[in-house]
Formats: sequence, C-alpha cells, structure tokens
Amino acid sequence: MTGFAFSLEWEKLGNEGSEPGLVTERARVFGGWLVRVGSSPATMALTFVVDGEGRWDGEDFGVEDYEDDEDEYEEDEEEGDEDEEYEEEDQDDEDVEEDDAQAGKA
Repeated sequence: MTGFAFSLEWEKLGNEGSEPGLVTERARVFGGWLVRVGSSPATMALTFVVDGEGRWDGEDFGVEDYEDDEDEYEEDEEEGDEDEEYEEEDQDDEDVEEDDAQAGKA
C-alpha cells in the first residue's frame, strides 16, 4: 500500500506580539486540534487542544464561544448537589439501622 491513511491539513495562525520568526499552525483532528509552534519545522513544539465540537475559529476560546456549555455545567452541578443530599440521607438511614440493631442486642 502506498500513500498515507490520513493527511493533516495545517493552517497557519497569526502571532500578534511575538517574534517575527515564530510560526503557529493548527490541524483539525478527531476531538480537537493539533497545534504546533516554533521557528522551524524540525524544532516545533506540539500540543493537543480539546475541541470536540470544532468551535475554535482560530482566534480564541472566548466566553461567547462557550456560554451554552457554562449553563450545562451549572445544571450538572445542581444535579450533583441533589445526589449528595440522597447520599447523606442514605448514610443517616444506615446509622439509625445500626443504632436499632445495637439497642436490640443490649
């Protein structure tokens, strides 16, 4: 078999406020982006940026990009609080049962 199974399509990003020779590029991959930064291809640093919904427009991850996610996060926190209340009630029930069992033995 010749060729490649997958070819990365690197996009060059702007670098405001950095050294003129610094290059930043990104490539879309499953679940996010590969981002590489450096002054020559042989010495570039590489990292993965999670972005499962492909929201990164090449600029930034501003608040307006993730307002919906914050609402979902707050709902998840509230559900988590309810779960904790149930766990506390279960623990209280177990304590009462233990006390009753010990009182029956005495």
